[in-house]
Formats: sequence, C-alpha cells, structure tokens
Amino acid sequence: MVEASSVGTIGILSECKNKWERRCSLTPHEVKKITALGIRVLVQPSTNRCYSEDEFADAGATIQEDVSEASVIFGVKEVPIPDLLANKTYFFFSHTIKAQEYNMTLLDTLLSLNIRMVDFEGIREPKADGKFPNRLVAFGRYAGVAGAFDFLRGIGEFLL
Repeated sequence: MVEASSVGTIGILSECKNKWERRCSLTPHEVKKITALGIRVLVQPSTNRCYSEDEFADAGATIQEDVSEASVIFGVKEVPIPDLLANKTYFFFSHTIKAQEYNMTLLDTLLSLNIRMVDFEGIREPKADGKFPNRLVAFGRYAGVAGAFDFLRGIGEFLL
C-alpha cells in the first residue's frame, strides 16, 4: 500500500478525447476513501462526467481546473500531448502498450517529460502459471457499449 504522505495530492482529469465521454477513473465513493487517508484530491470540472461535481465535493475533493500540484493524475483515455505535465505519474489507457503506431508520439513525449505512465491495460493479475492474462482494470461489456455509442453519435453528427 502507498503511504499517504508519499502521494500528497492526486488529480482526476476531465475527459476531452471525445466530447461525449462520461466515464471517470475514480468514483466519489473511492474519493471519499482516499481523502479519509489524508490524501488531497483535485477534480477537474466536467459537465459530461457521469458523476456531478457536487458528488465529488461531498466526498472531500476540491474542484478546480489546475491539477499541476498533484503528483499522481488519473484519467480514462489518452491525455492530449499539450496537456501533459512533466515529472508526474499518470494512470490512463495510453494505447501504447502494443506499440500502436498512431500513439508513438505520445509515448515519446511521456519519456521526454519524465512521466511515469501506468497504463490501465498493463495492470494484470497473475495466474498460477506465472502468466498475466486477466486485466484488472477493464470496462468489459461497457467498453463495447461506449464504442458503439461513439460510432452512432459520430455517424449522426456526420449526417447532420
């Protein structure tokens, strides 16, 4: 377990890769547990997120745009390159773990900014044989639903 004093402040990003993204990497319930440990939580405002800012504030979080004082920053999708903060630890799906060509610039930038990247896709539970096949962070069926929603919304906007 990470000592609260070694983290200090964490940040939760508003998702901006897709304008209809409503997911969040931590829930207000989890934030309440984290703040009870003495860890400060900064939450970027978002009108799209599935949880309201009031829910996060009631859980003990501070709502503010600037998360630069956070040493650990959580998101869901890739963080836009211009928004990355040097010398931080990030948790999100980077889509770089399989050397996806379209995101190699992101990976290069993470390295050049001395960012510790924890890709949710790489957090796996070992099996008895020592292999790591099961992702612990996954949206399962809901990732497919979100993908279908993204596609249908995009087609709708294109047709408009």
